[in-house]
Amino acid sequence: MRVSSDNTNEPKKEKAKKKKKSPKRKLTVIKPKDIHQQIAEATPQPETPPAPWKGMSRGRQAKNDYDSDDFYDEVFFLAFNGASDAEIACAFDITPSYFSQIKNGKVREWSAEDNAHRSTRLLKVLERARKKILQAIKGKYLQAALGGQDVESVSTVTRKVMLPGAETPTDVIQQTVTRTKTLPNMQALATLMFHYDKDWRKVQRGQDDDTTGIPQDIETGIDIHKWIEREVGVSTEK
Repeated sequence: MRVSSDNTNEPKKEKAKKKKKSPKRKLTVIKPKDIHQQIAEATPQPETPPAPWKGMSRGRQAKNDYDSDDFYDEVFFLAFNGASDAEIACAFDITPSYFSQIKNGKVREWSAEDNAHRSTRLLKVLERARKKILQAIKGKYLQAALGGQDVESVSTVTRKVMLPGAETPTDVIQQTVTRTKTLPNMQALATLMFHYDKDWRKVQRGQDDDTTGIPQDIETGIDIHKWIEREVGVSTEK
């Protein structure tokens, strides 16, 4: 008789559970900075100056509103800061030739009325801005001629601290401020007098209408005999 073995009651062999390997922790080794790198990071880097007209435009897009006050205010701002017509056009993202057409009232797609109105307004804004530049220059020239302007000079004492193998950035240890006043500039005063004083200009040129009696603004010439008669009181006629 064949007996079948019943293994249902036998305990099942549990499979050995595989242990999950914990990820290896990477150790980050922070190396000390090289002394030259420390000095480079501590030293303030000089700022690169922007292009003369970069950033002067206030974010205006290529499509401009040529009837708005903002457009002409910005034109005045740029012109007063010394920008030429081409540089103003660049700030508005238009070509210099198109700006010239606006200025001279020759934009083809505009009506004659729009051209005349915008051209007149643009010319007035440019003229006013550039006259203000001349006014400011004349004012500074006059101040320099008259003197009495405060001048401040600063003397600075600095030193460097030595570290192993390198120098630290320069440290300021003392500052001395000296204030003085400028003296009158005689050459500048003479130039101003020559341009703005008619009598001064005549003296500088050796001209004096009142003493010589010789007319200066003439077109046909002078009768010498009659002039001598008037001055001497003797007739020169034979």
